[in-house]
Amino acid sequence: MTTRAGTGRLILGVLMAVLLAACTPPNLPAPIAPTAGTSISSAPPAPGTLVVGLDGTSGPIAGFNPYAVADYSPASQAVASLVLPSAFVMAADGSVGTDPDVVDWVAVTSVDPFTVTYLLDRKASWSDGTPITAEDFSYLREQLLVQPGTVASAGYRLITAIRSRDAGKTVDVEFAEPFPQWRSLFSPLLPSHLLKDSPGGWSSGLDTDLPLSGNRYKMTSYDPVTGQVTLARNDKYWATPPGPSAVVLRLGRPPDLLAAFNRGDVQALWLAPDDATAGDIADQVPAERRTVLATPSSLQLVMNAAGGATADVGVRHAIAAALDPAAVAAALTAGWPDGGLTVSSQIALPVDSGAAASVAGSTGPPIVTNDPAAAQADLAAAGWSSNGLYVARDGQILRLRLGYPSGSPRLAAAARLVQQQLGAAGIEVDLYPDAAPDLIENNLAAGTLDLALINLTRGPDDPVAAATAFGCPRTDPSGIGSGVTGDGSAGGVPAGTAAPRTGNLSGYCAAGTQRVLAQSLTGQIAVAEADPGLWVDLPVLPLVQPRAVLAVGPGLQAVLTEDHPGWAWTGPLAGLAGWPAT
Repeated sequence: MTTRAGTGRLILGVLMAVLLAACTPPNLPAPIAPTAGTSISSAPPAPGTLVVGLDGTSGPIAGFNPYAVADYSPASQAVASLVLPSAFVMAADGSVGTDPDVVDWVAVTSVDPFTVTYLLDRKASWSDGTPITAEDFSYLREQLLVQPGTVASAGYRLITAIRSRDAGKTVDVEFAEPFPQWRSLFSPLLPSHLLKDSPGGWSSGLDTDLPLSGNRYKMTSYDPVTGQVTLARNDKYWATPPGPSAVVLRLGRPPDLLAAFNRGDVQALWLAPDDATAGDIADQVPAERRTVLATPSSLQLVMNAAGGATADVGVRHAIAAALDPAAVAAALTAGWPDGGLTVSSQIALPVDSGAAASVAGSTGPPIVTNDPAAAQADLAAAGWSSNGLYVARDGQILRLRLGYPSGSPRLAAAARLVQQQLGAAGIEVDLYPDAAPDLIENNLAAGTLDLALINLTRGPDDPVAAATAFGCPRTDPSGIGSGVTGDGSAGGVPAGTAAPRTGNLSGYCAAGTQRVLAQSLTGQIAVAEADPGLWVDLPVLPLVQPRAVLAVGPGLQAVLTEDHPGWAWTGPLAGLAGWPAT
């Protein structure tokens, strides 16, 4: 039986709790919410809505800028391809052509200077009514010259001028030298008028959504708690509307998504499962309704080649010799034997040569790895001596800082494994997990880390990818584009100032390699000639090209019957607008 005094104490306690809540200091962090890894809706999709399940075990989406290394994920890649306009698009069969709804005509109109002219469709516009014009071309080029941690920036360095005619609907792009890969540029475009004026602009303007559309779909919401991205038909689109009226990209744990797929709540899966879930998919989804695809990226260990102990190439080779890449790759693919392809080139991904059988661990890189004796020899040659527990020089222990994006259990497991393996060689490693944008665009691009485990995305053009990843900065006399303006300003970067690490996150710069990269970019020699020198200098240690499973419901089986090598670069969802409405 409750007494009056007890009732009074209870009321007083409730009142105190209310008062304390009311007096809670402002500006405290929001409560930690459940993540996309555990939130799977059981509601069936609305008619005409296509629901795709994507792996959410790496945490919430970091952002939606398709040119930011830190923002790359299968979900953000899919959103960009469905929402943003492009000058050129890659079809499922791997062929590349203009998007006729954006570009009416394009051609090389001069060889001296090398000039490409684009005639943009007069109806092409952003969803707020602003026309897609030369201003969007210029903005993209300007940003890719200076922003840290970007993708495929090398070709933009060769541009000397972008000229606008006919109210911006005719665009002349002039280059310092012939550029055979010019079709790789301006795909996709970003809404310059919005990003120029928005707080944060390039760096944070696309962190939570793509606010404007220039394609068949518009992004209506992203909920990082439930892990759901919703796209709807862009009612301002000027050409053929898409098949499905709406698209929901639902992030979650692969086992939960597989269960939703079997219930019919999800019509397609695009997952990087662990070994157990991969077996469940093989058991539960007929072979004709699933396929395994490589993704357009490589998981790699980036080494700071411009500062700290890892600036010594001998230390970089000692690190490689102390590591077991196959074991690290197994951690990165969660033990799924088909989860990745071994990368044996600094220039090309395995999918470039159709190395479908080159499953992770089958063929190692052309350097010494997993050899403790070689690691000790390399360290000794670099002046580091071992006392049996650790290595040191001039009384200083060799201690390295290893960063990796937080929120990814696989990258965390791989980082711990690297720490253990290097520790066995006497190299102390401190782990620095951080949000991907801060890790890549602030720390790694600024050279404050010695090592970083990241997933580096890239496009299908090997010369562009290699020149972006390994080219000298534009402030260096040999840097690609350094003499473009001819006024000593390094093409927009003031002389004498430090350039950010745009695509070259290791800070590597070697004159011999630079000559090969520059000549390959302009079509004079094959970019593969740079590969041997890059393995000798070892600015990065490629570990694995990830693979993923695409599974579709019965109503989408026809999607898998066509030839689809292009999906290795665009992802399978790039053509989703042409899928049948289920």
